[in-house]
Amino acid sequence: MRKCLLAICLLLTPLIFTADEEIPEEGLIAAVDNLGPTAAGYLSEGDFGPDDEQFIDRHVLRDFVESKGLIECRQKSGLLTIAGDARARWVRASERAYDPENNIVKDVRGFNGTAKGVALNRFKSEINLFFDYVAPNSWVSTKLKWSNYDGKDGGTATKVDLDRAFLGYDVYRTDCSDFYVEVGRSKLDFMFESRVEFTSVFDGLHLYYTTCIPRVCTFIVHGGPFLIDGYTDHFVWVMEAFFKELADTPWSVKYSIIDWHRVAPTIDYGNLKTSGESLVGKNPRYRFVVSQMILGYQRPIDIFHCKTFYAYAAVLANTAAKKSFTTNYRYLNKAWYAGFTLGKLCKACDWSLDINYQAVQAQAVPEFDLSGIGHGNGQNTLFSDAILQGFDHGSAQGFTNYKGWCASFLFAMTDSLSLRTIAQEARPYNRSIGGDFHYKSFEMSFIYAW
Repeated sequence: MRKCLLAICLLLTPLIFTADEEIPEEGLIAAVDNLGPTAAGYLSEGDFGPDDEQFIDRHVLRDFVESKGLIECRQKSGLLTIAGDARARWVRASERAYDPENNIVKDVRGFNGTAKGVALNRFKSEINLFFDYVAPNSWVSTKLKWSNYDGKDGGTATKVDLDRAFLGYDVYRTDCSDFYVEVGRSKLDFMFESRVEFTSVFDGLHLYYTTCIPRVCTFIVHGGPFLIDGYTDHFVWVMEAFFKELADTPWSVKYSIIDWHRVAPTIDYGNLKTSGESLVGKNPRYRFVVSQMILGYQRPIDIFHCKTFYAYAAVLANTAAKKSFTTNYRYLNKAWYAGFTLGKLCKACDWSLDINYQAVQAQAVPEFDLSGIGHGNGQNTLFSDAILQGFDHGSAQGFTNYKGWCASFLFAMTDSLSLRTIAQEARPYNRSIGGDFHYKSFEMSFIYAW
């Protein structure tokens, strides 16, 4: 590892020492606003729902990690900066779910005496490494992630993910307006806000424009196209409009829309045995055009050394959803969530608390893009697969169709070391879809940023 880092630094040395122009802090607004740690990917092994350590409190945690090195270094001349964090995580989860074959509700986690199910306890180790380079009107940001579930037997091999490789260029900038372009790989939930969607990879072109309208609001609009499947030339587009500090008040409104839908046949990438081998017309996996409206209220406060308060509420609707035999000939295409975040991490002894409630119907958001609580789904079934197979509504199970609460607490033990705990619980939004279930989980993790 040390030899690899040394080699990378030597290769980039010419970039470091050719940047002799001093960059004012305001010239880095575009880069600072759009760089930093991103979340992990979507569930791949059926462990604890979306395999994402930051989907609950990503902004609070991201700001804390960035403040340890990336942002501070980026305020200097155009130099290469290297930063990172190490994480140790423990998750305890329990889940009971409906078994349509035996018509009973049973435990679906742990060792059942004859075969391995999904573990009740999982321990995870992770390292994130960031390489950023910022020049007066351009920047590049990268993130590499090494992670594995621990255990010599029963664990997983360490895998390396390219979480981000984003190149940006500032096209136009004035005192209150800015327009820039980025291209490459990032994560949707790093650029767009939601508690129940946006965990997919963004491989595409990102356009960003912001301007201030005195006594009205600060207006931001951004988005662009990104690639889903190169085999079928399947592209998706996403856009978000943000009206911040309306009429010089703490209120804000944010609207986003993402169009996953494709009329032409697509490859079936579900969990069936024939996954990836056949084309599917009108694939329910991509039958989603999701709109989201968020109402937010944010202001500084001074309670128990707390610095900020942010309250939010959102509604979502999938306008591309279709009625079918599997949905009991109903639209199951809506979702909503509400909650608040109290506090912010800046230094030792700072803390943050986030509590929210989520309600998500079965067709509200794509299961591969779900960032909410979910319900564990130790059986690793997909609602879109159930539609393809023509299952009745009582046997159709997936990651969505839940309602529940989530509480997350962050505490800065030192200026670099933080402790995070997360507790959550979910039950069916509609028991007639897939039967009954009960999911609970508790997570404790230590995060050291340098």
